[in-house]
Amino acid sequence: MIEDAAEILYEFKKDIMPQVFVYIKALKGEHPEEWQRERRIDYLKGKMEDVIFDTFYLMNDYEELKKGNDSHSRLYVGSRIVEKVEKILELQNNIIHLKIPGRKNGKGRKITDDMIERAREYPFDQLVEVTRNKMAVCPFHGDKDPSFSIKNNYGWCFGCGWKGDTIKFVMEKEGLKFADAVRRLQ
Repeated sequence: MIEDAAEILYEFKKDIMPQVFVYIKALKGEHPEEWQRERRIDYLKGKMEDVIFDTFYLMNDYEELKKGNDSHSRLYVGSRIVEKVEKILELQNNIIHLKIPGRKNGKGRKITDDMIERAREYPFDQLVEVTRNKMAVCPFHGDKDPSFSIKNNYGWCFGCGWKGDTIKFVMEKEGLKFADAVRRLQ
C-alpha cells in the first residue's frame, strides 16, 4: 500500500507538476503585474477574514472557559488566540507591502516576494544573542535580564511589549526603511 502511494506521488511529481508549472507561467504572462498583485491582495484579504472569524470564535470559547476551572483548556485556547493574532498581523503586513506600488530598491530592482520571505526567515539568533531557552536581552529598552522571547522566528518582549518579525526588528533597531531592511537580511 505504501509503495503504491509512493509510486503515485512519484508519477505526479514527474508527469503532472511540470505541466502545472508551465500552465502557471503562461497564466502569469497573460496578466499584467498589477492585476496579479490585486488578485494576491484579494486572496490574502479572504485568508485574513477567515483567521479573524476563527479568532473571534476562540475568544468566545475563552470567555466561556473563564467561567469554569479548566485552566489547561484556557491556556490552550489562549495560545491558539495568540497564534491567530500573529497570523493576522503577518497577513496584514503582506497586504501592506503588496499595496506599495513598484517596491523598488535603490538600484531600480524590485524587492521581490522571495526576498521578503528570505528576510522573514533570517534567523533571529543572528541578530541578537540568544540563550538556550530562546530568550535574549531586549535592545529596545534598558533590559538587564533576558525578556525578549523568540518563537518561530518571531520576537516578543515581555518587558516593553515589542513584537514583530526580523524585518520589523532590523527596521526599528537600525532605523532602516522596509526595502533597506529586506536587503540587509539577504
